Amino acid sequence: MNMHDIAEFLSQVSENGIFSAVQLYFVVKRARYISFNPQLSNNVQERLLDLLIKSINDSTNEQAVVPYNPIGVADGEIELIGHESMSKIDEFFESLSDDKIIKDMREIKVDKIDFYAIKVEYEGNQLVVFRQFQKMKRLRKGFLTRIINNELSVFEGDFFGIDENIDLLFWQDEMLIINHIALERVMCYKDVFLQKTAEAINTIRNENIIVNIDSFAEDCNRDIRIAKRFTEMMSKGKLPLFFRNYDKVPEIVIALNLNINFDEEKKLVYENKGQLFHIVNLLSDSYFKSLLAERYGVVKTEGEI
Repeated sequence: MNMHDIAEFLSQVSENGIFSAVQLYFVVKRARYISFNPQLSNNVQERLLDLLIKSINDSTNEQAVVPYNPIGVADGEIELIGHESMSKIDEFFESLSDDKIIKDMREIKVDKIDFYAIKVEYEGNQLVVFRQFQKMKRLRKGFLTRIINNELSVFEGDFFGIDENIDLLFWQDEMLIINHIALERVMCYKDVFLQKTAEAINTIRNENIIVNIDSFAEDCNRDIRIAKRFTEMMSKGKLPLFFRNYDKVPEIVIALNLNINFDEEKKLVYENKGQLFHIVNLLSDSYFKSLLAERYGVVKTEGEI
């Protein structure tokens, strides 16, 4: 993703005064996306465009772009993921179609909005930025006022906050993830985590190396942190390495004094949730031994050693 191209694209739209290229959507996320498309004055479109130009320059300044990692990245890094890895992005765009988009803003319930999206489309290029909606519930318990002709008046009706922050940015079939957790919340990525976890569990089940695999699978599915680890594991093809080197596992368990037992067939015995991260660390080859101090440790993110 070339941020310079995006900046040039937005500048071109702004300089040419093509404010009709800017659209705003408030989106409710349920079993499907429900998108509301309000009419925008030229002034609002212009301000949205100015906000985007400033936000993109500020949000991505001097940050390294790295491939998406389900378990997170280091400070100063932002992530990139391809269209093909996001099953929900097409569902979102489908909700913007003429037969599904809702233009009557009287139907919207502000406290139900999950996120908003700003789309800029011009001369065959399309940029969409996503931001989780700030519901401002505390303020809603009171009321807003404004001064008109020196008189303080109550501001009637709903209000919508649009700020300068960007969570996700979609451009040329790639998503730039500025806010890591937003991919899960906006693009329903939790479904992907659970799918990858199911694939991993099935592979482990076929290898027949964990006793009480059903209990293990159930506890894995209940812990989103574990599901993220399995997603990372499957995307990098780490499970075969574990199976090929399974004979070394008992030695690692003893060296690290892990609370894991083996049966007479040398299978791992899953007994309780306290073993989850130990077993997943083994499965993902996350334990290491340093060369100098010969100390043992665990890698939390890719490239940490």
